[in-house]
Amino acid sequence: MTVLDEGWRPCRLLPVIDNWTTLLHSLLSDDHRWIALLQRRPAGEAATPRRDDIILTRAVIRSIKPLDLHVADHLIAAGDQWFSFRAAGLL
Repeated sequence: MTVLDEGWRPCRLLPVIDNWTTLLHSLLSDDHRWIALLQRRPAGEAATPRRDDIILTRAVIRSIKPLDLHVADHLIAAGDQWFSFRAAGLL
């Protein structure tokens, strides 16, 4: 996960860990209100989202909205392929 400034420029990379409480605390400690989800897959796999990716993205959006945080994009990288949820209209 990447914390973005108001111009959607990366400010800080936060590793996604099992403990969401720690991750949320880190997000709230910043003054920034935008994040981007970054997902890497091995080369040779498709960069297109799976059903679970879409479900997770929507759950993250719902979870952080009351905290006045927003998802700018969810990007999936697989080798030299990229998929953008925003470009595909999935946000």
